Amino acid sequence: MLKKHRKKIIGGLILVIVLLLIALVGISAYVGSSLTKPEREALTTNPKKAEKLAYEDVSFRSLKDRTRLSGWWIPSEDAKLTIVFAHGYGKNREQTDVPIFPLFKKFHDAGYNVLTFDFRGSGISEGKRVTVGAKEQDDLLTAVSYAKSRASEPVVLYGISMGASTALVTAPKADVAGVIADSPFSDLENYLETNLPVWSGLPNFPFTPVILQVTPPLTGLNPERVQPIEAIRRIDLPILMIHGKDDDAIPVTESMRLQKAAPHSELYVTENGGHVQSYAHDRKAYEDKVLSYLEDIK
Repeated sequence: MLKKHRKKIIGGLILVIVLLLIALVGISAYVGSSLTKPEREALTTNPKKAEKLAYEDVSFRSLKDRTRLSGWWIPSEDAKLTIVFAHGYGKNREQTDVPIFPLFKKFHDAGYNVLTFDFRGSGISEGKRVTVGAKEQDDLLTAVSYAKSRASEPVVLYGISMGASTALVTAPKADVAGVIADSPFSDLENYLETNLPVWSGLPNFPFTPVILQVTPPLTGLNPERVQPIEAIRRIDLPILMIHGKDDDAIPVTESMRLQKAAPHSELYVTENGGHVQSYAHDRKAYEDKVLSYLEDIK
């Protein structure tokens, strides 16, 4: 009788454990899938309305899987460089949290073309998922090729957050003259292992390890493809990194790691909190730093 009762207890415990594991995997899969499908931000304006800039609506297909990407080409007369802009996670070509249009105007007035576009799964580009740099680097390579088809001037990559890390990973494979990286992470897997709760809203343990295991095969978000810390060692180009010292989403220590791996790079640490708020915090200082960097390249 006692043995039978013990078996029931053990069986019940096993069932509870199995159900908890199923729930853990199910929740982790759902969260991983949701994180690769952030709500698309709608376009709210255009360069002409925002800053009286002449522009063209353009589109091109990503090199590997032919995903159609949409963007704006903002030409500058007698251009000396072309800036290809890479936006952040959950944003689009407007990058409204920076805000970016006044800086595009500064680029235009300084004699630089600008190509800004929506990554896959963002804005009005095709694609169902955002892969935080894994497939976006293919998109960025395509954008560089498109920019070069429009103008012969050297190309500089300028990225914000996810776009900054994507720019660093892409640069060794692209024909570019420089990289501006505002608030990048240094290694996607290491960053997610520590900071995923910021994005998921779940405790690090036990959810983060499971999310990182189930998400790649389900979504194509492969952290092993997004390692700026390795890529930056292969970039023999001038690199400018910008990071707020009190960034609450991607700590400034991420850029410090990158700068240490590439001593030829420059790290401009700004005195502000919040994520990607360096430009909003002090526009003139930011513009002076970026335009000085670009002047040295040309």
